[in-house]
Amino acid sequence: MMENPSQQQAELNSMLRRGVLFSIFWLMGVGSLIAVINGVKARRIIQRSNGELEGAGQVIWCLVVGGVGLLFWGFVIVMVMINRVTG
Repeated sequence: MMENPSQQQAELNSMLRRGVLFSIFWLMGVGSLIAVINGVKARRIIQRSNGELEGAGQVIWCLVVGGVGLLFWGFVIVMVMINRVTG
């Protein structure tokens, strides 16, 4: 049974709000990961909707800001590991 577009849009909006929120509150990288995952899932849903669902801007936000957060925490973790090995 297919959901109606308004119900799908409501669920997509909820997913994207969660992604944007977690992209802002990185939570030591976990929030960024959740943001990226929600962004990827939402992007797939939007692509499959053939233009019926909106939210591409929020998808970009989740992917970019969440990605930056992942890169930041990845860099921090690598630097800590290097410091422990050489220190």
